[in-house]
Amino acid sequence: MAFAQVQKQFPEAALLMVGDGILLATCKQLVKSLQLNHVQFTGVLTPEIIREQMAASFCLVQHSVQAANGDKEGTPVAVLEAGAAGLPVVATRHAGIPDVVIEGETGLLVDEGDVEAMAAAMIQLYADRALAAKMGVQARSRIQQHFTMEKHLSELKFFLKMQFRLKISFSMYV
Repeated sequence: MAFAQVQKQFPEAALLMVGDGILLATCKQLVKSLQLNHVQFTGVLTPEIIREQMAASFCLVQHSVQAANGDKEGTPVAVLEAGAAGLPVVATRHAGIPDVVIEGETGLLVDEGDVEAMAAAMIQLYADRALAAKMGVQARSRIQQHFTMEKHLSELKFFLKMQFRLKISFSMYV
């Protein structure tokens, strides 16, 4: 529904929907009923094709919502991959997304279900490609500084070392 507003302002805008799931048929029906001309459903893609698609894109849009049963998806890998690829992210303030996407620096965040704000964020980045590019550079830098395997392994080693020291300290008093 947010992309419908984007397409009204920018008829040439295109949206690529990657993946599969229980809402796919609903999404396809919504695209048809809203008569959106430039939405393509790809289904599941290989990592190589996803990298190619990200290289050809100017941003990633991820509208995550909490399920009725309270389930949340954590930190979506797609958001991390987009940042690593130098793409700004338009997403919801959902679970771990705000830990990765710094609002106004590496992307734009909106509340879950806020179609108007999602549309406005998408329009802002579509209209201002220089801002999108700047946010993309900052997103790549953030991912490289905070979300690499080396960073996580280093933190894990530190944690394990501290845990070992605590065990030695406690065992001395037993």
